[in-house]
Amino acid sequence: MMLGTEGGEGFVVKVRGLPWSCSADEVQRFFSDCKIQNGAQGIRFIYTREGRPSGEAFVELESEDEVKLALKKDRETMGHRYVEVFKSNNVEMDWVLKHTGPNSPDTANDGFVRLRGLPFGCSKEEIVQFFSGILKSLRAVELKLELTMTHHESLWPCSGQVPMTDLGLAEDITALAEEQALKG
Repeated sequence: MMLGTEGGEGFVVKVRGLPWSCSADEVQRFFSDCKIQNGAQGIRFIYTREGRPSGEAFVELESEDEVKLALKKDRETMGHRYVEVFKSNNVEMDWVLKHTGPNSPDTANDGFVRLRGLPFGCSKEEIVQFFSGILKSLRAVELKLELTMTHHESLWPCSGQVPMTDLGLAEDITALAEEQALKG
């Protein structure tokens, strides 16, 4: 039984690895064996805060059987890119679509430094240790980080965000992260 869009599970898959120039028609062709709810309107692309395509999308399907068919497309290629397909739901889709894109409440000055590509088992302690050289109030950040990571665990197991109240501090953290990435 499908629950309503308002807070229900629905029949949704999340797609990652799409070419940035990908159109709804191309996604429909990729999922040609599946019945997409409302055709091209059932394909919801995710955009960066700058308004550019992120290479990810949600696809709303007509039934659980269609979700199973869509999941079989995981790691198939579109052009020269392989595409990952994950089971999702309306709650995740609604949250992500609300909090991404150029008109989202999460903007460049929202007070968060977003962390991507974290090791799967990364703990909040390791993140606090990483930033320990520039963070003045580790305990406050540690508490906020715990809440934030817990909130996002079900959505992105390899990412997190650190709340910041000082834009200069956020810029310092970004520079530190870039320096650490260069060191390998």
